[in-house]
Amino acid sequence: MNEKVEIFVIMNAELEKQINIIFGLEITLDPYDKKTGLPRYLTSGRRIYIAKSSDVDFYIVKMSEPKDSRTLSKEIGLYEAALGGNVAFWFESLNKNYRNSYVKHHIPFVMLPTQIFLPFLGILFTKKFTNTKGNARTKLSSNAQLLLIKLLYLPRKQYSKADLAKQLQLNPVYVTRATKELLDLGLICEYKEGRSVFVERDGSSEELFNRAKQLLVSPVSKVVYVKKNKQFQGYPIASDYALSEISMINPSVVPVYACWKKDAIVQKMKIIEEPSWNDPDDMIKIELWDYDPRKLSEGKNVDFISLYCSLMNNNNPRIQGEMEDILEDFEWQL
Repeated sequence: MNEKVEIFVIMNAELEKQINIIFGLEITLDPYDKKTGLPRYLTSGRRIYIAKSSDVDFYIVKMSEPKDSRTLSKEIGLYEAALGGNVAFWFESLNKNYRNSYVKHHIPFVMLPTQIFLPFLGILFTKKFTNTKGNARTKLSSNAQLLLIKLLYLPRKQYSKADLAKQLQLNPVYVTRATKELLDLGLICEYKEGRSVFVERDGSSEELFNRAKQLLVSPVSKVVYVKKNKQFQGYPIASDYALSEISMINPSVVPVYACWKKDAIVQKMKIIEEPSWNDPDDMIKIELWDYDPRKLSEGKNVDFISLYCSLMNNNNPRIQGEMEDILEDFEWQL
């Protein structure tokens, strides 16, 4: 075997192994050989790989040496635009200054076996400061968050994994992984009865929501604008447009709908590249979510907890004020 190929196979297997062991994510890593249209300086001396898991696909750019964070901040935008997904950089070595700068500026990177920073997966692992595996995850995966929110709405009792998989229309394998994640975080309890496994939330809905608050992440993966049409009438309304339905805030000029990013309709979208040049009355805004909002929504709005998650990073004080007021009066399950 060619020496370079052999080294890649070893490092490839090591990265897959480390992420799988530490975070419970099963990924495969393969060279990405399709044409990207990237300028030569972004491909020369670098290699692009695609990492695939059940939850998310992303890209890894193998770098020959570290670069200034300001440079990488610009370059990562070019990679993501060309590849159409999240991108992380892979280094063989990094000093402390580079590592701290990359984390500060939210530049995803991996350096085996001691450093893994993938914020789009909610992952920060530093071997020097982390002695156990259980606390490595800082944010919930999309399926774990979907399952947790579902349990917050349901009465407190034991549910079989098979029943939850059926209710959420998820592959039972994904439900098993999600329950393990919630169990490791102490958010649910697990019981076995014969061959069946049951789970139950650990506490009232309000108590559990407050405990999990720091782990919740916005479900919005991407936002696009499309020409107004009837295709999205069956999809729940979202963002401040949905908030206006349940509060005193004024609705946004452009209607906002939520859609799972892997929904078949996404491939048929005719995206408006420059919405600022279009009449707001002729277009709608689409939030592409990491999980299917229709699995939790009732009526025409996205569910409230997911809405809260989607707006929690919004800096508008009126929106935050309305959300907190609704939270105070929210009817939680015991």
